[in-house]
Amino acid sequence: MRNRLWLAVSLIMLAALAVEAQQRALTVCDYRPPESRVSTLDLQGSFSMYDGPYADDRGRSVSASLVADYGLLHTSEALAQQVDLLADIRGKTSGWTAELESAASLRMFWENDLFAVGAIGVDATNEVRVEADATAGIGTGRFRDVTPLAKAISIQDALLDLGELLAPLSNETLLDLAQILGEAGPTEDERIVRIADRLEATSLTRGEELDVRALLEIGAIIEEADTSRVCGSDVQARIGLTASVLPEPRISTTGILLARYALVPDPVSQIRASVEAKLRLADLDQMSVSGSTSYTRRLPDGWVARATYRVDLDRMWSDAEATTWAHAVSSSLTTQLFGAVGMSLVANAEYQTGDEEITYSIGLLLEASF
Repeated sequence: MRNRLWLAVSLIMLAALAVEAQQRALTVCDYRPPESRVSTLDLQGSFSMYDGPYADDRGRSVSASLVADYGLLHTSEALAQQVDLLADIRGKTSGWTAELESAASLRMFWENDLFAVGAIGVDATNEVRVEADATAGIGTGRFRDVTPLAKAISIQDALLDLGELLAPLSNETLLDLAQILGEAGPTEDERIVRIADRLEATSLTRGEELDVRALLEIGAIIEEADTSRVCGSDVQARIGLTASVLPEPRISTTGILLARYALVPDPVSQIRASVEAKLRLADLDQMSVSGSTSYTRRLPDGWVARATYRVDLDRMWSDAEATTWAHAVSSSLTTQLFGAVGMSLVANAEYQTGDEEITYSIGLLLEASF
């Protein structure tokens, strides 16, 4: 009898520990919204002019740059649409350069996140390469907008710091808050009221009602810019045609392998990585491979830190007789000045095959996010 009692107590304790472990295991990427829509637009611009002490053009220089980065992701149970566009225009006294990278895809899902995909892309620079491709294939994986749960956890952490919450919220309550934040239609004031009512119903608030400081903090988190968070991964293989104008006109059958990954390790951070390989099927030695990884983190007082690394391999793709490598590392620190306009301190380092040394740059830029 005693042994059975000890066994029963042990099972109850193990069950309690399992429930507690499950409670602690909730992460931002556990959020599973029925539909996701993320749209971002980042703009960076700079201008500088220098005119030295000479009466002629010696030492005179003018430079300007404009970088636009747009992304759209819309997913539902059956479909996913994605658009990515990067335009980089730079000019100086000696000339100007322009680079455009764009891609649009449509995925149709069926069982276990398998999908059929069709995609078009354009990759162009004004001096080196102009090409477009149209491909179709299959893949597996899915991306989800987990911003609502990230904001729900941020609200919890902010109210704990203010002393308005006496203990962390349960997983169920956090998911309820995420549902309120992710629902389309309600105004910001309506969301604040519903969130306050849900929090007060937990009996974990310091008083019967949240004070003004707590309500203002909730509103500030809802309004925060640069808070889109995406989790997921996918792998896809596509086949189609690539049409090149520069460096020489040609049409070739192309295979594309693409792997992407996105992780939100905590409510204020985002990690992204991708690798894409293009191969000419008539000659597999000719390929173009691009890989990138980035880390973004929201810091206190509205600051945002970013770090990115990109590597490109052009193995007889643009030039049938040459193989080139290119590496680029960038870091930035951004703060919001007013509305969607911010100021960024940006540092870059670049190197590619044929350079005598690494190219460094540092600049103070104005940036807008929408």
